[in-house]
Amino acid sequence: ARPPLSSYELPQEVTLCGERIPIEDRNVWENLDREFLVALDSEAQILLWMKRARRYFPHIEKRLKEIGLPEDLKYVTITESSLRPYAVSSSGASGIWQFIPSTGERYGMRRTREIDERFDFFKATEGALAYLKSLYEEFGRWVLAMAAYNAGENRIRKEIELQKTKNYFYLKLPMETERYVYKIAVAKIILSDPGRYGFYLEERQLYDPLRVERVQIELNQPLPIIEIAKAIGFSYKEIKELNLHLVEDTIPPGVHALNLPLGTREKFWPFLDLWKRGLGSQ
Repeated sequence: ARPPLSSYELPQEVTLCGERIPIEDRNVWENLDREFLVALDSEAQILLWMKRARRYFPHIEKRLKEIGLPEDLKYVTITESSLRPYAVSSSGASGIWQFIPSTGERYGMRRTREIDERFDFFKATEGALAYLKSLYEEFGRWVLAMAAYNAGENRIRKEIELQKTKNYFYLKLPMETERYVYKIAVAKIILSDPGRYGFYLEERQLYDPLRVERVQIELNQPLPIIEIAKAIGFSYKEIKELNLHLVEDTIPPGVHALNLPLGTREKFWPFLDLWKRGLGSQ
């Protein structure tokens, strides 16, 4: 059994993306402490964070390293969606990175009746990291970039101008945004050392990493997903769950990214070639 919540304390030093959180300020400490205790009280949620992190964090970490951005940005996904790939908010933000339609389209995620690339984990990750980088370039601090990711850059610009400060911890913002960076910091605190807070999982209890073979296809006719599934020896459900951005039961004409189970690429290309020739397309 875990010790009572009162036995856990925040670390004496807390940083996020290399920026120090001023917890010597009692108001800042109180805000962080509240989010810390609320999170610790949700045992099932933290266990799910740990399990899902093994699935999604490796790719995010790889891309962050390649681009040269702070690894702590991966914790944005915890606060945004708890790493739930199907997540949809009341405001219509969707996917693990929770893009609203307009921002998703600005960062290359198509959205039609047949496709919604905000649910494409790989494409949304590229868009989110590009967006966060641009926010940092504008505001000069990662905590402000995160706040702008939540509230929108226009709102943060307006509040900075009105309140004459660029210190996130002393800006009056919408309550969700005031809590947002603290929640990200708490996710980092707990997931960096879950055993310290009474959470233990064996390797076999974690979810499998997301490993796919990602291919680009160009279609002149709609391609039924069930035909792909049959050709490579997997179920329709399995293919759909790897490709949440494909809304309908067919892939529409155009150029698309397709996620295939590991080891199926070699079966897929001959099938696609035969299928195209069968339809008389090139």
